[in-house]
Amino acid sequence: MRAARFLSRFTPTILLALVVLGVSGGFALQRPDGTLSLSPVPSADTQSDQSAPAEDEPAPQPNQSANSTQKEPEPKWEIAVESWVKPERGWLYVLDPRPDGGTAKGRIWLLDPQSGAVKASIRTGGNPDFALLPDGTRLYVASILEGDLSELAVIDTKNGTVLQRATVEYREVGDALPAFPTMAVSGDGLALRILIDAPQSQDRDSFLFATFDTQTGVFQRRSVHLGNCGPGRFISHATADHFDVLCPRTNRVRLIHVDSDSRELQNVDVVMPWERRVGVAEAIEAPGSDAISIVRGDGAVIEMKVPTQQFADTAAHASFPNRVPPATWPISPDGGRVYLGFNNEYDRAYDNRFYLDYGRSPNLRPDDATAVEFRVFDTQSWKRIGTIKTKMPFWTAVLGDDGKTLYATAPQKHSILVIDTAKMKETGILKVSGAPTLALVAP
Repeated sequence: MRAARFLSRFTPTILLALVVLGVSGGFALQRPDGTLSLSPVPSADTQSDQSAPAEDEPAPQPNQSANSTQKEPEPKWEIAVESWVKPERGWLYVLDPRPDGGTAKGRIWLLDPQSGAVKASIRTGGNPDFALLPDGTRLYVASILEGDLSELAVIDTKNGTVLQRATVEYREVGDALPAFPTMAVSGDGLALRILIDAPQSQDRDSFLFATFDTQTGVFQRRSVHLGNCGPGRFISHATADHFDVLCPRTNRVRLIHVDSDSRELQNVDVVMPWERRVGVAEAIEAPGSDAISIVRGDGAVIEMKVPTQQFADTAAHASFPNRVPPATWPISPDGGRVYLGFNNEYDRAYDNRFYLDYGRSPNLRPDDATAVEFRVFDTQSWKRIGTIKTKMPFWTAVLGDDGKTLYATAPQKHSILVIDTAKMKETGILKVSGAPTLALVAP
């Protein structure tokens, strides 16, 4: 549907030059060399004046001259801060894509896990996603505005003010609960990257990363190409100029290095040496390490040396018939432990369809593909050091800022499980309206 609508509007020649990105109500064109030509329109939230046309700005439309003072009408924004208090360290931002059951809108709840009280809320459009600056001062929220157009809002977490808005076309979204975000801020806080699914034809997509410069508040002119990677996910994003991406659809890892304008200096893909139907649940790249530890869907952990791109087995072997659903599984603050969610059911036809069907996003899981226990592994030896049983199935999890508490989301039960990591025992349940799916921890 997305590709068909796109192709009905443009010729094949123009299609190769179009980008899928808008900025503050404007739009962008992508040249064959990968650069973006932006046409910004300032948001009413910032009340800023429009500066002179930037270099490479598209020509004015026939009904609007370059000197015209007429402004294009603002979109009807969906993202709105309904109530707010300044978050305290350890509070949770909880992504809820289904707060009202069957509606297409979403919410982000600010939750105090000590009291279990919801302290603030943000209303969003459909298919919401979010990311947080490392220092916690800015929250980036994206959701559907209309059709294939998404809204991006930059929120000051001190007072809940929307500082800036932008539009992004063809942001990657799915039709199921998200297992992990498709947008992320680099560890140095300089770049926000958003996964874009740009249709090339009716049966082929081109995946890109659009880069939002968090210092200047504008999208960069260039995009980072992922080819037919599929709905990829970040392995690491320690700095703005270097990030690695997992591509489940093509069973590859991409190692990417860019300059300050997102010009690709390196974009190498490495094929993983196992059948794609085995799947990948998680990939871990510790700071300063020269290896990526890849957790397969069958529970085996394979280590890939980045300099040589060679693979080696670890002490964590396949645990058939148990499976590890793809998700953001948390790692302790010191990087020494990882908490992997396991289920104990295996359906060959189901798993083959999930991992092999090109028409299905490997970024997303069916709502019933939950885990039933955590297995805790030492990330140096890859030996299991513990198991945590839970009272209800869970979706994904996040660690508290001190690593002492694990929070596991259970969207089907409208709950978040609270787990003591020292005792390796569930200690409580937080009730949340709707379907709490992903969580971020306030630093």
